[in-house]
Amino acid sequence: MRTAREIRKEIETRFGFFPPFFEPAESDPQVLENLWQQTIHAYLQSPLPVLFRERLFAYLSRYCEVPYCLVCHSCALRPLGMKASEVLELLEALPPAHGAIDETLARMEAMGGEPGAWPESGSAQEEDLFRCCVFLFVQQAHAERCRERVRRLLGPVLYAHLTLFLAYVKSCHLWVEAHPELSYEADQRAREHLGPLLREEPRLGSFFASYGERVRGEREQRERQLLEAAEAGHRAEVLSETLRRQAHALRESETHLRLALDSAELGTWDLDPGTGELRWDARCKALFGLPADAAVDYAAFTAALHPEDRPRVDALVQQSLVLGGGGEFRDEFRVRRVSDGVERWIASRGRAFFDAQGRAVSLLGTVMDVTERRRLEDNLRFLAQASEMLAASLDYESTLRRVASLAVPVLADWCSVDMVEEQGRLRRLITFHSDPEKVRLGNEMHQRYPQEQEDTSGPLSVLRTGEPVLAEEISDEMLARYAKDAEHLRYLRGLGLRSLLIVPLRSRERVLGTLTLVRAESGLRYGQEELRLAEDLARRAALAVDNALLYREARKAIELREGFLQVAAHELRTPVTSLKLNAQVLLNCARREEAWSERLMARLTGMERGVGRLGVLVDELLDVSRITSGRLVLHPEEMDLAELVREVVGRIRPEADRSGCELRLQVPGPVVSWWDRLRLEQVLSNLLSNALKYGAGHPVEVSLHVSGMRVLLQVRDEGIGIAPTQQERIFERFERAVSDRNYGGLGMGLWISREIVTALGGSIRVESTPGQGATFTVELPWRENPGAEA
Repeated sequence: MRTAREIRKEIETRFGFFPPFFEPAESDPQVLENLWQQTIHAYLQSPLPVLFRERLFAYLSRYCEVPYCLVCHSCALRPLGMKASEVLELLEALPPAHGAIDETLARMEAMGGEPGAWPESGSAQEEDLFRCCVFLFVQQAHAERCRERVRRLLGPVLYAHLTLFLAYVKSCHLWVEAHPELSYEADQRAREHLGPLLREEPRLGSFFASYGERVRGEREQRERQLLEAAEAGHRAEVLSETLRRQAHALRESETHLRLALDSAELGTWDLDPGTGELRWDARCKALFGLPADAAVDYAAFTAALHPEDRPRVDALVQQSLVLGGGGEFRDEFRVRRVSDGVERWIASRGRAFFDAQGRAVSLLGTVMDVTERRRLEDNLRFLAQASEMLAASLDYESTLRRVASLAVPVLADWCSVDMVEEQGRLRRLITFHSDPEKVRLGNEMHQRYPQEQEDTSGPLSVLRTGEPVLAEEISDEMLARYAKDAEHLRYLRGLGLRSLLIVPLRSRERVLGTLTLVRAESGLRYGQEELRLAEDLARRAALAVDNALLYREARKAIELREGFLQVAAHELRTPVTSLKLNAQVLLNCARREEAWSERLMARLTGMERGVGRLGVLVDELLDVSRITSGRLVLHPEEMDLAELVREVVGRIRPEADRSGCELRLQVPGPVVSWWDRLRLEQVLSNLLSNALKYGAGHPVEVSLHVSGMRVLLQVRDEGIGIAPTQQERIFERFERAVSDRNYGGLGMGLWISREIVTALGGSIRVESTPGQGATFTVELPWRENPGAEA
């Protein structure tokens, strides 16, 4: 049996990350292997079209109580081309009822189609199949006809894969419901696509926050439909009994209505437009903070509205009282309860009734407290905006400052961030308040009374324990215990602190710092919900800080490497040059004296070539250092590129003869412009060396021609060629398309060539088929009269 580490590595390789979905199974390799194999066979290797599969997974996840699957698979639709509005439309669609599925099945029967073939993507038949799949999943007990029709349409193989996929979706729902701690925020799909989806369609956030309530309503509606259908058949057989029950139901209708309203936690109201009199039931009065026996009118209602919402709500009410205005009122607004002044969100719906003259005689409606839903939506938007800010930069200090400014005043009146430095000391990185004068006072107090290692409260205690601190109410006794002296206590009292939250910035099992949130002049208090939100924010901030620190360490390592390459190249250049001169002197002396054996002459010649190659490698190392540090300097001059090509080809011809390559040259007359002669010579030498290396024994063709205002320099060989997957990669540093065991080199020549050509305002590309050679094309800007422009 494989270990959990081996399975995790395979999952990461397949997905590009490790989905949190698998984390609860890591403690048991057998469970993890089973879960992974189900995912492979039922999901990853399913022959169902990817878009159909992801749309179906996202829609069916509405019926899972934990939002992990719903959010992640909704986010997976964005890279498949679906817009946020299309995702919302998909998720909001009602499941097919019995009557609707009968129509769908009849339509599929009429369309026919070849058995065993999947319908065309996006076709009406595929949409009908989608509805059938939802019906099979949601109403399994009543889906025999639907099952049989889908089996005939798809054939036994595809139908088996479809049922396997539906079973896998159900298993996933049961798995995440058994592990409600699973967070979609740690999933790569949500991190990359949730923020853009919510910005494009904010109503998606509302749907994610309230989809459970919506699905429960759909389920109740289906049950009512089934009950009504059964009762309809029964009424046809026993009409007299039905009439008696209806009469009895009428007598009890008010009681039944009240029970329904109570179960839905709805209050009712009735407005008389003529007198302004309002009749509220007890629940409606309770929502507004009024006693059950309180008398109310329209003026009392508008007085309880939040000042910012009052004009809009009044305008909507007046519009609903006009016959041409639709007669319907619907809105969500804030009220301040009369009894305690607490602000709540209320959703209200109403309908106007008119007399024969078109005058409104009554406006009836309901109210419901939606404060928690609105708070969840606001929290989701806040975290999405914070995640976007944290991902925008790798300078974590400035990023954390922006996040602190976002937290004030949404989550706090004061926000401060302390980061761990060497020896475990805390450094105050940020103190933020909407009033700059208070920021100055806060910084002044912190400088005068810094945190000490022996402090048993505040950020240092969170740093030591790794546990958050919640003080719902900051009393004067707490301030006195925390203060270091009377002057410190005076400072603290002057800040007007009321409630406190301190949460750790934890990443990879280590605490990087602390996030402190304080409420003061707003008068609000922190509770468990705010603590959870602050911990979510801290997790995101810690991940951003950790990534920034890793990036900084990587940059330092790269700078050290580049410095080493530069020093090593400079140190190697002098002895290599001396060695090359000595080898050339020895070879010339041997040729003049003619007393050396052919074997020794061959070795001297090979030594000269080897030293020359070593010199090229040292120069490449120097070029790598110059390019990566931004010190590549060009020296343009008026030159004839055709002459340069002939010169380089002539110089490399002996090497081509040794490789058994025939050099073919197609160069026109003068091609004069302003370029860097030495650098273009380096580019052409690199391309020719590669052509001779990988195309040994085959012709190599060099051509040059002018096309419009561009010059095209091409080097073509008939060698081993380059696979399509490697053609972009070979232009990167230290990258090669073949094994270095068979072909030497550092893999830097093409990268250096690309950087030189790019600096000259041109481009370089390759066209190749494995086994049929490769053609490298250098495209450079050309001016017909370079001297005039110079």
